[in-house]
Amino acid sequence: MRNLPALLLLPAALLLIAFLVLPLCATVWLSLSPNTLVRFQGHGVGNYAYILGKLYYVGVAIRTFRLAVETTGAALLVGYPAALALSALPPRLAARVTLLLTLPVLAGPLIVALGWMIMLSDGGPLLHPLTPVIGKLRLLGSEAGIVIGVTHFVLPFVILSLGGVLRAIPPALLEAADSLGASGWQRFHQIVLPLSLPGVLSATVIALSLAMSSYIAPHYLGGPADLTLTTLVAQFVLATFNGQMAAAVSVLLLLAMSGLILVLTAALSRRVRA
Repeated sequence: MRNLPALLLLPAALLLIAFLVLPLCATVWLSLSPNTLVRFQGHGVGNYAYILGKLYYVGVAIRTFRLAVETTGAALLVGYPAALALSALPPRLAARVTLLLTLPVLAGPLIVALGWMIMLSDGGPLLHPLTPVIGKLRLLGSEAGIVIGVTHFVLPFVILSLGGVLRAIPPALLEAADSLGASGWQRFHQIVLPLSLPGVLSATVIALSLAMSSYIAPHYLGGPADLTLTTLVAQFVLATFNGQMAAAVSVLLLLAMSGLILVLTAALSRRVRA
């Protein structure tokens, strides 16, 4: 009986090793191999040195991080008020609204991107009626289009993460604040916001991870000059058939995501404890 928990975890551990750890190790090993673009003897870090030494690839990485931060910020600005409203709804109505929120996730990022391709086109139903007012505004094939598409996809994750934390706030705390004469802003600033910071942290991590690893929206909604690290990996694989360079970019993306999430988690955790 003492070994029962380990035995129950064994199938999941084996699946994790087979489908995550081993492919990741193979990717790292491939990234250390020479190729037609970067030649060196044996295995080494020549591919990484080549990528980090080219301003073009550094610019792609900076664009990827910037778009991910912009997407996360937009999702939090829209998602936090929506989560507040969702937590105030009756349980039955909140369940129905939650089901509607999951539709973009159930449809998948491709359907979301194709829908925004129609909406953001010059003659589309979103921009065409506004042309006499704002003039010709180009969103499709731009960084703004990427941010819109990725924000739409990650927004349900943000709202659901925040909604669960906001619903867990004891109503007695808010009632006590009302009885002591606290205003609505004081209730939010002194009670709701501090208690919801763990949800903000989890929503931020989820949004950043999804935004940095997004491929569909940058591919379909961005322009040829709006490459991100994910579309750069696709170019190395599909255009130049250079799996070694694609593996190196993938490992750099994974390391950058992990480092950014660790720094963000540490910073927000200190804020939560404070």
